[in-house]
Amino acid sequence: FGCVRLPFNMAKPVVVVFTANSNTGSACIETLLERYADRVHIRGVARKKENVDEELRDKIEVIEGDLTKPKILGPVFKGAKVAYLSTPTDKKRAQLAKTFVDACFEHGVEYAVIMSYVGAESKATLYHKQFAEIEEYCKSRAGQAVSVAIADRGHKKFTPIIVRAPPFYQNFYGSYKGIERGTLYYPLEDGKLTHVDYMDVGKAIAKILTEPEQHGNQTYNIMGDTQAGNMIASTIAMKAGKACKYETVDDETAVAAFKVLGLQPWIAEGNVEMLKFIREGGMDSYPKGDYEAITGEKPSRFQDFVRDYLKPMVT
Repeated sequence: FGCVRLPFNMAKPVVVVFTANSNTGSACIETLLERYADRVHIRGVARKKENVDEELRDKIEVIEGDLTKPKILGPVFKGAKVAYLSTPTDKKRAQLAKTFVDACFEHGVEYAVIMSYVGAESKATLYHKQFAEIEEYCKSRAGQAVSVAIADRGHKKFTPIIVRAPPFYQNFYGSYKGIERGTLYYPLEDGKLTHVDYMDVGKAIAKILTEPEQHGNQTYNIMGDTQAGNMIASTIAMKAGKACKYETVDDETAVAAFKVLGLQPWIAEGNVEMLKFIREGGMDSYPKGDYEAITGEKPSRFQDFVRDYLKPMVT
């Protein structure tokens, strides 16, 4: 007899992660599998299925989807009550996020969890302006009825949930060559950097996806450590066992260095502009308790990231 592969269990609520191979998307799925696999059906979205790790494809439903092709997004959202968008690093990300929201309406998705940046409402940087446009669009459509079966009579209302973050600890992977040579070059001057482990962002999102009703219309700031450049270097030296000193660089040099790493010019410039906003205190007024309030856990420390992930790269 032939062997028939049984379909995934659709009896559980469907949660959509768009995209499954992004930083926060993959972190979210990892947490969903570890903690909530018995409660939800996980549907990961990618432009191509092969972009998702083969081992992961055996554990979750993986479906192809592309926000530049909205007319074929129906299967992505079929049967889903909640969907997460890991907002892409794209010049047109505001429009792509709006397409995602519109698709939620068209396909009856009540809750949309959207990734954003701490301080978006300030519109102080290019990134902030992009994410502010996304947040404003979400909020402008909140409370409107999503398209569902006629019998529902408009009872299901669109409910956005905004999850903001600062830069990720993982961005320091790009500095490992300088760290190997004993110096951390970063454009912080005498200011401080607020950052976070993207695994924590994924954990918070996973929790929200399993209980969206408790988080409707909320905006959360998922934040980790705030450190001066010399403290970041000292943490690297202590936890990686590698002598490391801090040396500030000007913004122009930092942009050039990011370009050498392969970043598109607008991203290199955007990253440095954001670092300037942070070192000048732009994120200092935002409370840091949201992660613990959502997950019941303390956020990961930068020193733990260095010990567990950066140390193997530089020693």
